[in-house]
Amino acid sequence: MIIKKAELETVCGITSRLPENTLPEFAFAGKSNVGKSSLINALMMRKSLARTSSQPGKTQTINFYNINDALYYVDLPGYGYAKVSVEVKAKWGR
Repeated sequence: MIIKKAELETVCGITSRLPENTLPEFAFAGKSNVGKSSLINALMMRKSLARTSSQPGKTQTINFYNINDALYYVDLPGYGYAKVSVEVKAKWGR
């Protein structure tokens, strides 16, 4: 697929509602700091579309990337180890 458009469209935090998208969604899920955001950047041939960090737990929201107005890549927060406070982890839920 030739990527003509790739942009961050929606960011969902703890109190946000998920968007009602009609396009297909491909979710990237996995443990913290395994490279989910880096994989999205590599697939899009961009260095900084999805934010990355060497510190685990950096992605704390659900990020929807619109690709060519044809589908969404969804970057999910990592599970497992994250370097955040107990209060922040409690807000995330299980």
